[in-house]
Amino acid sequence: MTKKEIHKIIFRNLLIGGLVISTLVGSSVFFIEQHQIDDYVAKLALQESTKYTLYYSNYHQSPTQINLARLEKALNKSLDDDRFIFIEVFDQQLKPIAAESLEEFRQMRAKLKQAFPSFQMAGRTEYIKTSLDGEQYVKVMVPIFANNILVSTKHFGGMFHPMDAQDTPSSENSAVIGHFIGIYHVGETILSRIYQQILLSVLYSILIVFLTTLLVYPVIIQLSNKLSLLSLSLLESNINTIKSLGSAIAKRDSDTHAHNYRVTLYAVKLAETLKLNMREIQALIKGAFLHDIGKIGIPDAILCKPDKLTETEFTVMKQHVVLGEDIVRDNRWLADAIDVVRYHHEKYDGSGYTEGLKGKDIPINAKIFALADVFDALTSKRPYKEAYPVEKALNIIRQGSGNHFDPLIVKAFETIARQMYEEMSQFNNESALSQQLDGVIKCYFADMPLTI
Repeated sequence: MTKKEIHKIIFRNLLIGGLVISTLVGSSVFFIEQHQIDDYVAKLALQESTKYTLYYSNYHQSPTQINLARLEKALNKSLDDDRFIFIEVFDQQLKPIAAESLEEFRQMRAKLKQAFPSFQMAGRTEYIKTSLDGEQYVKVMVPIFANNILVSTKHFGGMFHPMDAQDTPSSENSAVIGHFIGIYHVGETILSRIYQQILLSVLYSILIVFLTTLLVYPVIIQLSNKLSLLSLSLLESNINTIKSLGSAIAKRDSDTHAHNYRVTLYAVKLAETLKLNMREIQALIKGAFLHDIGKIGIPDAILCKPDKLTETEFTVMKQHVVLGEDIVRDNRWLADAIDVVRYHHEKYDGSGYTEGLKGKDIPINAKIFALADVFDALTSKRPYKEAYPVEKALNIIRQGSGNHFDPLIVKAFETIARQMYEEMSQFNNESALSQQLDGVIKCYFADMPLTI
């Protein structure tokens, strides 16, 4: 995976995350603001109702027809489709003093009275909100005090949030001299204004989330770049470690670096021909380097014996695959190399060791490595033999098809063996082979996430 692809994934995930969070935040804000409508509408109604307390106070102090007419005029002047449609004023004994209503709503008066429960009339402002025929209405009751000061608000029939202190100051030691009751119609104009405010709140919330996402993106990219450099450095160290281990084991077993390098290159090419995926080939490379790591636990007297091993000694030697599995199993990064380490001496007909697995039961990487290992041993010069020509080596591989080797893998190998052999022949020293192998490793491990 390239750096550009990583950046695209980060941007995509941040964008999706931003959209999800924006949706959640927007929905939450809309829900909260929706529940604030009751209090907002009630507050508007209460603000309107306070305009008439002075007129009533004047009438209460001097109940003349002139003051009554002024009160009625003020009440009538406030009637509007988007404000109060019904207004009533009562004295302290709840005796009606004045009443005004908007003409077009008069036929609804009885319906509206039934829709609203009665107020407690307990010396504090009360309001009730209801819907009727698809329209919203708020009925408010405001006590009028001798000093024209309001008190705390009580909301019946829904959630309540206290008004601001300046809207509901204390009225201790103040006598109630009357009551204002009005029905406030929440018209389209007010609702439109309320929903505009809700929409703005939602948009602001979404905008904040996206701005935060944009600010976070370059920080994550910078951290990702640093992490990539650290991961590559750690990966390089891990690869060098397994190469060194493989070389050390080869030397102890009187083998060469070159053999390990060639076997790994043969195996990778064969795996590509068989169309193994990247993860399988990564595991194959690790297994190829470490296939004989278990020989660390084999005594020198057996491992370095120049003569043929006795049956007992060979039994001990066979345990190197078990020891190798024990060594790599607990390392999470190397665990997938077990297929090669543990099973590279199994044979297709079940005559191998140590499990005696047959056919498809043998892991594909173990079968690939086993063939590549034998072919390179046949075509390489050893102290006990000369290098076989490629055709002779291929004939031996064919003879092993169906007993030592998987026939399908033999068939695939035949298509690449000669070309691969010629390429290997051009690398006349270990350094050239190592460079070739490094290119293959870079191809398969450069973007591999590390699991430590």
